[in-house]
Amino acid sequence: MSVAQGSVLLFASSIVRAAGFFVAALLLARGLGPAGRGSVAFVTVSALLLGRFAKVGVGEATKVFAAQRPGARGTLLANLIVLSLLSSLVLGSIVAGGLYLLGAEPPGNTSTQLGLLLVATVAAALVDNCFLVGCARLREAAAISAGGGWVYVTTLVIATLTVGLDVDSALIAWICAHCIWSATLSGMGARTSGLRAPDLPLLAEEIRFGVRAWIGSVSELLNARLDQILVGVIASEVTLGFYAVAVNVGEALLFLPTAIATSMLPAVARDRDQASVDRTLRMFRSATILSLGSILVAAVVGELAIPTVFGSAYENSVAPFLWLLPGTLGYTALSIFSYSLLASKAPGWSSFGTATSLTVGLVLDLALIPAFGASGAAAAASAAFLAGGATVAVLYHRHCRSFAWREIVPGLEDVRFLRLVAARVLPGTAASPRTGARADQRDAGSATDASGGARIPSR
Repeated sequence: MSVAQGSVLLFASSIVRAAGFFVAALLLARGLGPAGRGSVAFVTVSALLLGRFAKVGVGEATKVFAAQRPGARGTLLANLIVLSLLSSLVLGSIVAGGLYLLGAEPPGNTSTQLGLLLVATVAAALVDNCFLVGCARLREAAAISAGGGWVYVTTLVIATLTVGLDVDSALIAWICAHCIWSATLSGMGARTSGLRAPDLPLLAEEIRFGVRAWIGSVSELLNARLDQILVGVIASEVTLGFYAVAVNVGEALLFLPTAIATSMLPAVARDRDQASVDRTLRMFRSATILSLGSILVAAVVGELAIPTVFGSAYENSVAPFLWLLPGTLGYTALSIFSYSLLASKAPGWSSFGTATSLTVGLVLDLALIPAFGASGAAAAASAAFLAGGATVAVLYHRHCRSFAWREIVPGLEDVRFLRLVAARVLPGTAASPRTGARADQRDAGSATDASGGARIPSR
């Protein structure tokens, strides 16, 4: 499967999954109000952070090792499952138990919800498509991911019809959905390569490799989620409810660069030096054009769509949503160049961009949230993504030393290239016959990657 095809699949999967989570967010927003929505967001966001933190980079290592060591895939899958389960259980117990013993429940949360935080942490850690991505099973990863949001909608509806929707039942529904999601991913992974006994020496090697990328992975998630926790602590659960809705909608713009970077990683891991650089630059320019288009569309429709869909009670979510939009460009650079550095066996360098983003975001959150609430958090998030994207772009340039800065600037030929990719990947799309597109068409049709799909040509 080509990178373009994989990107389209993962992007479509993200849209379908996001549609499910959007419906779920709508049910929560209307059923619980801003305060209840904020309480649910606090627990689920904390669980996602703890689940990622607990895995010490083994997920990132699994992506690269599974692509490069087909014979070890069954063991890699076992290592990933066992480590995710045990480490998240330990870390979740420490955090939830510590909060309970210290009597430090956040506003709006109870001791029962701290217990649910432990279970939610384990469930979140087990949802991991890294193995399937590393095996280039993008179709299966996309299909399972697409269903994740709708499984959550189903569990929420069941909870509403049986026990009624409140904060506790919403959290139990979230946990059940993630358990089903993780079991499906693990089952497909076992079907792909079998499941062998865990191997401690191999796990140690994965940790040594992955821990350098883990810093960036955790920083990325912290930068995307820590602001919600800070809003809940510094401001209120009502303000967090407004901000959570803005983030729910704004995150849709991040799906496309994430899909492109994810589908690109196995191919870049197999490419030789210059081919890897050519592919990365072409992907970045293409993703930048698409991200600019999505920002413009979102800016036009967001102001009317949010209060119309979520209700007039969420009019205060519009301003933070608009402040989140510029960060999409920074996130595009951050995801493309970080994934390429990871695939190029520079996991430590791949972490610097997200670490910079986290640092800038944390400083600005503390400065802006007390004065500007949700809008301050959104402005801080955008500034953080832009700073992180610029940092990792500079590091990628230093790592490669084989391209000029002008090569990252999109041009008309990249627009023509996107039309040709659309013609090959999307049914019913016609390619432009104009002179100037023919060379790109020859490149797009003739260059192939290691898996036999069309390779994105160099500029």
